[in-house]
Amino acid sequence: MDINITKGVDYFESWLSSISGIVPPFVVELGLKNGRTFYLHSISSRDEQTKSMAIRIWDLRAFAQQEIEDLKTKLSEVRSRKELQDEQQIHPKLDWALLYINLSNISYCIEWHDRMWPEDTHSHPGMGF
Repeated sequence: MDINITKGVDYFESWLSSISGIVPPFVVELGLKNGRTFYLHSISSRDEQTKSMAIRIWDLRAFAQQEIEDLKTKLSEVRSRKELQDEQQIHPKLDWALLYINLSNISYCIEWHDRMWPEDTHSHPGMGF
């Protein structure tokens, strides 16, 4: 494996491994080398030897565009990351899936900050959708 790819994989692994709990929808976007993008839900497990992870992602495939806007409005009403544990209470179509991935397949991550991310809510008051 190329040294630059190895450095990138190590960075993604370290950064993703530092994430705990449920990440609000639309906050951490993962871009894959094949062009697909996903929003991180949480980290399920990882294999340091193979540089692979099982990552929970928010499953938004069933949403029409107007429903995405409705979901964002509902998310603005969520006051605690603990409320994200029962996603059906936020929106009946909100769900998650497991993505099994080798970290070398990740092209980029975007960490969009909002009022619940990172957990230090005092540093980003009033931000959201």
